[in-house]
Amino acid sequence: MNLRQLEHVIALAEEGTFARAAQRVHLSQPALSRSIQSIEDELQMALFDRTTREVQITPAGQMVVRRAKKVLFEARCLVRDVDLLRNHDIGSVSFGAGPYPAAVLLPAVLDELAHRHPQLRINAAVDNWKNLHDALHAESLDFLIVDIRGAQSSSEIDVIALPKHRAAWFVREGHPLARRETLDARELQAFPIVSVPLPDPMHEALRKWLRYAPGHELEFHLVCNDVNVLQEYARKTDALLLLTTHALSNPARMTGLVPLSLPERSPLWLQFGIVHLAGRTLSPAAEQTIQTFQRVTGALPPLSD
Repeated sequence: MNLRQLEHVIALAEEGTFARAAQRVHLSQPALSRSIQSIEDELQMALFDRTTREVQITPAGQMVVRRAKKVLFEARCLVRDVDLLRNHDIGSVSFGAGPYPAAVLLPAVLDELAHRHPQLRINAAVDNWKNLHDALHAESLDFLIVDIRGAQSSSEIDVIALPKHRAAWFVREGHPLARRETLDARELQAFPIVSVPLPDPMHEALRKWLRYAPGHELEFHLVCNDVNVLQEYARKTDALLLLTTHALSNPARMTGLVPLSLPERSPLWLQFGIVHLAGRTLSPAAEQTIQTFQRVTGALPPLSD
């Protein structure tokens, strides 16, 4: 068997029909059928059960697909590592940023990269955790900078934790809660909440922090990947917006918004971190960019627990 045949097996398993799989791998259906039959003959077992309209993968086929994906990943990594050894220039970097780290860290990181590495080509994708996770595993991004509480433990990824960021609730000036000296978290339930998309663990943690009764769901009034849009919405409505307190260090961006005064019983935190694929060598450009994120984060004012 060869790598091309493994790609054919994966395509047929994921597409479910020879017609779609053949189109995906740019082969005729008879040619794809011969390729699949060849690897089945070599392994002496059926990988697919054929019907008139579709195919069903067998248990043996599922095992082969799992292993084939790992083999192809290692093959791509080998080619990539050779390219990195052959080309010593800084090159380009593609990374993904969650909405919060994009708002807090990205401007300073891009500014430093522009001065230190003016020839570096950058593709920065700002999106929610699920979309970034999918792009990382598709190998279209070198790494992610996200709130790592949404990252499930896996042998397929490496995580580099960065310092925590204290979070606070912000509202417009003149909001009914804005001038209150003491508030209970339950009082926030009476107002609409706007947010970036949150992974389920973070959504549940926030629901508990707001002291919702068991069985009562936390529903956001507006969900958007763009923190600037959320800020503008909060300026014009009675909505509540959760942001890192480091946002206060940039008064121009926080015009018209003030933090609420809440008890210190259980402070809210954002836990940013770098996520990249385990076993995939980072390019020099990616290494430099990650180091820049670490420097920028380390230069922020310290926050006590």
